[in-house]
Parts: sequence; structure tokens; C-alpha cells
Amino acid sequence: MWGRFSCWVRWRVERCRPMDLSIIRGPRALVAGAAVASLAIAAAALADTHGVRLLRRLDQDIARQEAANQALREENARLERRIRALSAPIAPRVLEKEAREQLGFVRPDEVLVKFE
Repeated sequence: MWGRFSCWVRWRVERCRPMDLSIIRGPRALVAGAAVASLAIAAAALADTHGVRLLRRLDQDIARQEAANQALREENARLERRIRALSAPIAPRVLEKEAREQLGFVRPDEVLVKFE
């Protein structure tokens, strides 16, 4: 099998004409063409709305969302501490504090003054 393949390859190589390299005028032209193509691709990536600008906007969105998530984690931790403090058995000072804050209770010998 490999014998046939190598014969076929040799036959194809012998039949091929050499490449016409007259369109390339030297290595300088090749480097200049590659530079122009690279600049065109870079410009297209910067100008494209789905390119670098989109990537920056998504990075900013991620940073903003991570900050919001951190704030929510802190709020959840605070609420969990409050739930544990209000769970049975309730300490008398915690019960009194909540009654004063939420219901506006005062002791009989106290005077309530509200500022608005």
C-alpha cells in the first residue's frame, strides 16, 4: 500500500510545475504586506462593536456585578447574625432592643422624643 502511495506522490511531484514567485518582489514587499494586513486587522478589531470595546464593557460589567455580589454577601451575613440573635432562646436584652426599635416601646418612666 505504501509503495503505491509513494509512487503516486512521486508522480504528482514530477508533474507539478514550479511555483511562479514573480508576484513577490522580495522580502521587503512581503514584510510590508504583512504589516499592512496586521494593521488592517488591528484597526478592524478596535473599530468593531464586537471587538475590544465589547471586551472592555464586559470587563466593567463583571467588576460592577462582583461589587454588587460582595455587598449582598455582607448583607446576607448581617441578616443571618440577626436571625441567630432573634432565634429561640431569645436573650432579654435582644428582645427589648427589637421591641424598642420596631414597635416603639418605652418603659413607664421614660419619655419618648422623636426627631424628624
